[in-house]
Amino acid sequence: VEAQAAAVPGVERVTSVSREGVSLVTLRFAWGTDMDFAMLNVRERLDNIRESLPETASRPRILRVDPESEPVMAIAVAGGADLWSTKEAAESVFRRRLEQLDGVAEAAVTGGLDREIQVELDPRLLDSYGLTFDQVAQALALANISAPGGTIMRGRYRYPLRTLGEFQTVEEIEDVVVARQREPSGSGGEEGFRLVRLSDIGRVVDGFAERESVARYNGHESVGILVFKESGANTVQVADAVQETLAQLREEYPDYQLDVASSQAGFISDSISNVVQALVFGGILAFLVLFFFLRDPRYPVAIALAIPISVVGTFALMEAFNVSLNIMSLGGLALGVGMLVDNSIVVLENIFRHREELGEGALISASIGAEEVQRAITASTLTTISVFGPIIYVEGVAGELFGSLSLAVAFSLLASLVVALTLLPALAARFDLGDRDGTGPEVSVREAGGEGRLLARVGKGTLWLLRSPFLLVGALWSVLRQLFGYWGELAGGLLSRIFNPVFDAFDRWFEVFASRYHQVLEWSLDHRGRVIIFSGAALLASVVVGGLLERDLLPNVDQGSFDVRLELAEGTSLPATIVEADLVEGALLEDPGVEAVFSRIGKDVRSYAESEESSGVNTALFQVRLRPGVRTEDVLERVRHLEGRFPEAALSFETGQATALGQMLGGVDADIAVRIRGEDLDRTFPRA
Repeated sequence: VEAQAAAVPGVERVTSVSREGVSLVTLRFAWGTDMDFAMLNVRERLDNIRESLPETASRPRILRVDPESEPVMAIAVAGGADLWSTKEAAESVFRRRLEQLDGVAEAAVTGGLDREIQVELDPRLLDSYGLTFDQVAQALALANISAPGGTIMRGRYRYPLRTLGEFQTVEEIEDVVVARQREPSGSGGEEGFRLVRLSDIGRVVDGFAERESVARYNGHESVGILVFKESGANTVQVADAVQETLAQLREEYPDYQLDVASSQAGFISDSISNVVQALVFGGILAFLVLFFFLRDPRYPVAIALAIPISVVGTFALMEAFNVSLNIMSLGGLALGVGMLVDNSIVVLENIFRHREELGEGALISASIGAEEVQRAITASTLTTISVFGPIIYVEGVAGELFGSLSLAVAFSLLASLVVALTLLPALAARFDLGDRDGTGPEVSVREAGGEGRLLARVGKGTLWLLRSPFLLVGALWSVLRQLFGYWGELAGGLLSRIFNPVFDAFDRWFEVFASRYHQVLEWSLDHRGRVIIFSGAALLASVVVGGLLERDLLPNVDQGSFDVRLELAEGTSLPATIVEADLVEGALLEDPGVEAVFSRIGKDVRSYAESEESSGVNTALFQVRLRPGVRTEDVLERVRHLEGRFPEAALSFETGQATALGQMLGGVDADIAVRIRGEDLDRTFPRA
């Protein structure tokens, strides 16, 4: 398999791990390789060597390794009459209901008991009858069979027949005829033969298979259901659909207790909501800053409208370029919100200058004000985009991580540029309310049939409404002002009394700041040498401090949960592993910051066959969920003493970066991994 896989185009490295009954060959391809064609090439080469593999070997399976191969949810099922009935319900009902949901690829059941019919043979009786184990096994296989039985004609129709010979009860297995032997002379057996049944040489026990895994939830044994999502499916939507289905199952099966032991959706939802909150608060703060400086509600409101419109335009561009809403793209959008208003501020400030200082009309000031700065803001926007643009073409991990961020920033800036040059001048021209005393200059509008003006009296002032699609809005606004004019003036006076002192204090502070700034600027221009020396020293200090900062691929994020892995010595039995796991589980549950612990003790069949992680009856995995507001580091400090109860490196804690993405990038969860390879195993792994 390695020889055939190494010849596939694009393969950079081939590694393999072989265990009892399974061999895992891992292929690493160069960045940019089309994985769909790569899988086809690998499948074609494996089919060519199918006949060369052992007869008992199954057909090789090709697994796509990606960060989404980890379960997104773990569900604990308890409350049945016994573990066997609980697992039967999980297999036949709960698992099937979950796998019917859109986005769910698989719901794997772990833990519990598996029913097993055991045939125990007596070797002495086998010898007395002259039988072997192979003969008994062959007799059982021939007796437990279901096969087609041909067809029969009845009238115009032909009916297929099927011979049903599968075992239905344990008694049927005991009555299986293992052999037909000739009776000794003088005996009156059936036609001179006697039938040797299975009950004559042994017994049939209706029991359970030897356990290789145990699932526990908060110290009580249960059955676990691991939910895997489809590639490309939305984790949050899949988790919400699973939660709705679990609510229905709790109503339909009140005897069973279904609890979500762990879920990735909570961390994702919290991360996205935090970014969205930062985006909204950033827009609000931008509006307040503009309002403090301009002291005119018209222009900050126009800019506040530009922010969501630019965001909507950004979403449209992201959809066109197949960029999903994730932490990186939303982070880029939040980064771009602060720059969304830059172009709008420049345009509206120039329009404001034409209106207030030059006394021009609304249409003229909007047209000339936007035209004067369009080249400058276009150049400024393109220079910023040119910084983020090259990240799209970066290959490797950096390109995959920051590509969506750079696209989000570029799209948001382009949308803000379009809004600043089109929408904002139109708003400034159409919704200009005149001077602050309510007696603004007259505005002339050239229409198709000549020039016309529409006068509407509103309160104390006069509002000139243009004949345009905004006519209905303006009329409605005038009616509301007439109906609620008194209360509006009263509310306006009250707000003025509250906020005017704040505005006056801000103006005084800004005047002091401006005067100090002019003094510092004049001193800097008079002492240019000192300024250059100070700037160079600051630059050098920044470089030194930057060199001392920690470097890491991904930030350490407190996800409100962590994993604990226990790996005992090879050969440790499952009961012995359960005893040691009880110590760890009990210590974790005693901590006040721990809300729930979901444990998987023993061999995980999926992990054993499909990953490089150690998974056997000597291993255990504990998924710990913390209470809201509890820091992971605080809990880890309190449970670190558990490491002293076990041999060195037997117990490990995984937090923050120990995610599926980190495993794919680094191959293992550890920060530093040392791989020792050699042809001579005795020298490579010397035994004490």
